[in-house]
Amino acid sequence: MLKLFENVLDYIFPKECYGCEREGEYLCSSCFDKVSFIENQPCYICNELGYENGICSKCRGESQIDKIIVATTYSENFVSRIVEQLKYNFIEDLAGILAKIIDKQIVDKDFVNDIYNVKIVPIPLHRKRYIERGFNQSEKIAKYLGEKYGGEIDEELLIRNKNTSQQAKLNRKERFENLSEAFGVRLGVEVPKKVVLVDDVLTTGVTFGEAVRVLKKSGVEEVVCVAVCHG
Repeated sequence: MLKLFENVLDYIFPKECYGCEREGEYLCSSCFDKVSFIENQPCYICNELGYENGICSKCRGESQIDKIIVATTYSENFVSRIVEQLKYNFIEDLAGILAKIIDKQIVDKDFVNDIYNVKIVPIPLHRKRYIERGFNQSEKIAKYLGEKYGGEIDEELLIRNKNTSQQAKLNRKERFENLSEAFGVRLGVEVPKKVVLVDDVLTTGVTFGEAVRVLKKSGVEEVVCVAVCHG
């Protein structure tokens, strides 16, 4: 019955490729091959070029993030349209496409050992935002990576304490204020030594930084941050 309903929806609202607008799928194989993956890793916090771990020593000291893995840029890129459609129009199927994009970067850049068999934690949504959207896009991406690389998905470790404003609408100072005390670690949950923290977009690194601060305060020793887009 569900499959029939999905077929009807596809007939009424046919899927179109976000790259070339060809009907049939949200991202065709030809356009997937055209995704502009980041080749030379910058520090994704200060944007200084040439850092294999995706973060310079200064930003690492300030944020406590150990490594950052990102697939592509947000600006001037049709991948950003996929992110926006997932987050704001709630097209849940798009999460799998974004997961495949970040996965290609992980494989091509030989980052597999950084996430293999490691506990994977999605950046959580506040309960109110979760109810509005019906799913957490970061959780969907995290589950794909967990299934491929044998990492247990931990949706309980990190919690969202307050319903913050959307970060995209704020400047850097406002982002820090908005996320102050936004995250917490759930009481009674086993804290692992290493965590892979997953989100869809990294802009200034404030969200990751605040989440990492809380995780390390609770006893986590190493955090690798993974995002699809930067910018």
